[in-house]
Amino acid sequence: MTQMQLPASSRQRQGWTNLATVLLVQLGAFLFVVGWLVGVLLLWTSDHWRLRDKVVGTVLIPGGLAVPIFLTFSPERCTTVIQGGIVASEQCGHLSYVPWLDTTLLILLWIVSLASASWLVHSAREPEIDTPDSFLT
Repeated sequence: MTQMQLPASSRQRQGWTNLATVLLVQLGAFLFVVGWLVGVLLLWTSDHWRLRDKVVGTVLIPGGLAVPIFLTFSPERCTTVIQGGIVASEQCGHLSYVPWLDTTLLILLWIVSLASASWLVHSAREPEIDTPDSFLT
């Protein structure tokens, strides 16, 4: 049965399930990580994604968009060097104490997370139906 042959309520339910799966994989880490685990479970038990889609959603950035969001808006960690009773230098960052590297890493996290989210949204598909002829092709 193709998606066009499914009742409208079934297609709508599949759409909501796919959306909930993507949201949990991408933002579920904010729910004490349990939301992300539920999203990954839904992703891997669904017939709507291929194996590569499931690997992208699980491994590319575990925790999804929650990771770059948290790191971007969390306070920076700083290291202060004091020499002779005065502050000689101070280095701050989220992931690195090198400013350009910290910014580059945050931007890469955002790009990879957004790419993973859009990959999952666009690759959600109708489950494959095994027919006797499918083994011949």
